[in-house]
This record gives sequence, C-alpha cells and structure tokens, in this order.
Amino acid sequence: MSHDWLIANIPMDKVVLRKWLKAGVVLNGEAFPTEAGTPQGGVISPTLANMTLDGMEGVLRRRFAPSHPQSKKNKVNLIRYADDFVITGATKELLLEAKALIEDFLRQRGLTLSEEKTKIVHIEDGFDFLGWNVRKYDGKLLIKPAKKNVQAFMRHVRSTIRETRTATQAKVIARLNPIIRGWANYHRNQVASETFGKVDHAIWQQLWQWACRRHPHKPLTWVKDRYFAREGTRNWVFRSQVIGDNGETTFVRLVRASDVTIRRYRKIKAEANPFDPAWDSYFAERRSLLMQRQGRRLPPKLWEAQKGICPVCREPITTESGWNCRAK
Repeated sequence: MSHDWLIANIPMDKVVLRKWLKAGVVLNGEAFPTEAGTPQGGVISPTLANMTLDGMEGVLRRRFAPSHPQSKKNKVNLIRYADDFVITGATKELLLEAKALIEDFLRQRGLTLSEEKTKIVHIEDGFDFLGWNVRKYDGKLLIKPAKKNVQAFMRHVRSTIRETRTATQAKVIARLNPIIRGWANYHRNQVASETFGKVDHAIWQQLWQWACRRHPHKPLTWVKDRYFAREGTRNWVFRSQVIGDNGETTFVRLVRASDVTIRRYRKIKAEANPFDPAWDSYFAERRSLLMQRQGRRLPPKLWEAQKGICPVCREPITTESGWNCRAK
C-alpha cells in the first residue's frame, strides 16, 4: 500500500501514522526499513488494510447504480472479507468492466490484483471463497466446504496424530478435539453433512493405524477393545478413561465432525438498527429464533409462554442472561 495515500486519507494523527509506517521492522536483531505497505503482524495493519479497501462497493454502485433501469438485470454485487472479495455479474462483459474499475481503484492506493487468484467463472462451474465452494447444481445454489480446505484440514489432523505417536490416548484426544470442533463449527452453516461424514471416516482410519502401530503384536480385536468402545448405538468410539485428582473416573472421547448440527445462517438486514423502535419486531423475531435453538439449556416453549420476559424482574431473557433472574 502507498504510504502517501495512507497518510493523506486515513483519519488519524498523521505524525503518529507516519512514524509508525516508517519505523521499519527488526528481525533477528537486524533492522529492515519499510518503504511501502504496513508491517506484517502490526497491531493496526488489518485496520489500515480494511480502511484502504473501503470504497470498492461505492465505486461499483456509482457505475451500476440501483436507480439504473438495468441494475437488477446486471446483478453486480460485491462480497468482501478483508482483502478477499467476489464480484457477481450477469455477463462476462459486465465483470470485465467491473474488474477495470477495481484495478483503477487499487492503483490509486498502490495495489494490484493478483493475476493468479483473479478469474472470471460461471456459477455452474463454481469457485472457492473463504474455504467454501460456491456452485450451482442443476440450477440450485449449494455452498460446500472447498476441497482444498478439507485437504488442508486433514493434513493438519494427520500431522497432529504423527506428533502424538508416543502420547497417551487421552492426550491425542485433547489435541484433536479443538481442531475438529473448530473446523466443523466454521462449516456448520453450509451444506457440509456429507463432507463431515467423509472427514470422520478419514480420521478414524488415521487413528486405527495409530492404534495398530502401537501394538504390532496384538490381535486386532484386542486393539479395537483397547482403544474403541461402544456407547449406546454407536460403535468404534475413540475414547479413553481418565482418573481425576480425587480418584473419580471419567471418560473423554473424540469429537466427530458429524456431531456438529448443521444450522442455516440467516443474514442480518444491513439497514436494521437495534436502537430504532421500528425494528423492534424484527429483532424480537431473531431473538425468538435464537432461543428456540438452545434446546434443554433454555426451554423454548417456556420462553415463548413468558413472551421472552422474566416474570420476576421483568427483564428480557436472552442467551447471555439465561434463566437466572437478575432480581436475585
């Protein structure tokens, strides 16, 4: 990013900004000057990058204005997350025109589009964005975890299992659970059930090899009984017995990606204002939907019967407050 553009356009103390941009970076005791861009890992680098890229949507809106009679047919929209963005359009010609506008927008800021990552594709061929694959199948839009994202996740899982080759089963579970749970939660709003099942099977194969490698001279049935248990109707549950400090025995088991419930995300309306009384019914509907998802922790039928209000303190019952009365 151009330092001149940043200093001229970023709304902050110019002296502080100039010193911060020109301070340089020290790596392994050696100083490196910064003539352009922002220091990677700097505390305000992400903020400066976002502020630099703000305005893309306005550029497109001015060219393909909503007031234009063909605006709906053009379908030109921008979806941006940090420095990754997608522009939609009805035709390739429109997208080429939009690309030229964005290139000019970035050139003023000392930036250019990545030729390797920039491409124009048909929605029926699909494209990857933020770890998801967006594609239409027979006219129906489905967003699934991207193959590259799944492969990167499985590489992480395999490397973790290799690193814990000599660790106890409980430590392996402790290492893997946050990885699996975090990845599955990221994809839970998309069409991911089939992918979750495949990932669970691939992880099971890795753990089975891990267990057999530890006991090469034991029968397979012994290995299975040692590391995999039966819980209810589920078999082959990778779990371990743990004895606490007070001598209490508990079990820890491996989280499965398919244990994470798929929940469709409902986008918040951009114009919605929680401080405007005109939007009270809209936010009440969203709170109702959120409370209905809480299951046993917050009984939805009771919440609806009380109209979302505590009968004692008369305050709203939310996921943050729970069922604990504030008057106590």
